[in-house]
Amino acid sequence: MVENQNNKKFPEEGEILLGTVDRILKTSVFIRLEDYDKEGVIIFSEISPGRIRNIRNYAVPGQKIVCKVLRVDKTKNHIDLSLRRVSTREKKQILEIHKRRKDVLVMFGVIIKDKKRLDELIKNIKKKINLAQFLEDITEKLSKPKENISILKNFGFSDEEASKLIKLVSDKIREKKVIVKVKIKLSSEAEKGIEKIKKILSEVEKKAKVNYISTPYYSIIVEDKNYKEANKKLKQILDEIDNKAKELGCYFEHLKKK
Repeated sequence: MVENQNNKKFPEEGEILLGTVDRILKTSVFIRLEDYDKEGVIIFSEISPGRIRNIRNYAVPGQKIVCKVLRVDKTKNHIDLSLRRVSTREKKQILEIHKRRKDVLVMFGVIIKDKKRLDELIKNIKKKINLAQFLEDITEKLSKPKENISILKNFGFSDEEASKLIKLVSDKIREKKVIVKVKIKLSSEAEKGIEKIKKILSEVEKKAKVNYISTPYYSIIVEDKNYKEANKKLKQILDEIDNKAKELGCYFEHLKKK
């Protein structure tokens, strides 16, 4: 299990996080970042472009929102956040991760009835690793139960509790898959250009699903166990398309989502 560089007590610039609206003062929205036990601030201009007539159309105390870290000043314990700079895809990914985290916290409660011990266990885990990453790592090691049990014991779980948790996580998550999709433009004006494009896409189809949209547009669809792995695989595929397109004299463009 990879440790969060946490002992990393602050998020990194550019990190996408789930937070809870704590309060709204003047032109600032204060967000509680649960993964770091820190507070961040979103100024109104980072809530939405243009004039905001009623901030409560965008944020109210107690609301869960996905935000992006803009700046971190560790000396002042200050974190600037943005709501408007989070893409729909990023928001979906973070909400999925935190849904799984919530599921696991429920599972903790199922196998550990002593609330005091449960709270201490969760606190101990948070000291070493981000809870969302904790879940990701357990999920990634479902095929290695002995290794998972050893890791969980290091966090304070007994053998029996560790076994029960792995089974619960496996039953809940193992069959779930996530999908990432991107639109590309691939064309060629060279002789036998169609054959060249088919050659490129035939290689892609060995690793992902390719859908024809309309000349010269296609969609690449990757399915995997979590967004981290799916995005990693998608990036590798796009890099391979780019390299092959250059080799064969084709035009390639990755049409990024806003």
